[in-house]
Amino acid sequence: MFFILKLLTKVIKLIWQKGWGIINPNINPMRNAPVYVKYFATILLASFWSLAFGLYTAQFFFIGINILAHITVISVVFMTWATFKAFKHKYPS
Repeated sequence: MFFILKLLTKVIKLIWQKGWGIINPNINPMRNAPVYVKYFATILLASFWSLAFGLYTAQFFFIGINILAHITVISVVFMTWATFKAFKHKYPS
């Protein structure tokens, strides 16, 4: 039993450490793309994952709502980033 818990802990740590590389904008494959391409790719990936999980769980009614929610959240994140970047440019420290 202890071996299984130890193995599970190692697997979770590995996924936690390596998994951040996927969403880290400095090292993922989209690091050199323009912002509008990153935005479109992120929206597209979120829509595909919403569709995949909606089909997997057989909740067909919520697929559209889930896709719209992802688009909204991602859009707000990108708008926040653009606002912070504009303020940093306008009011340098």
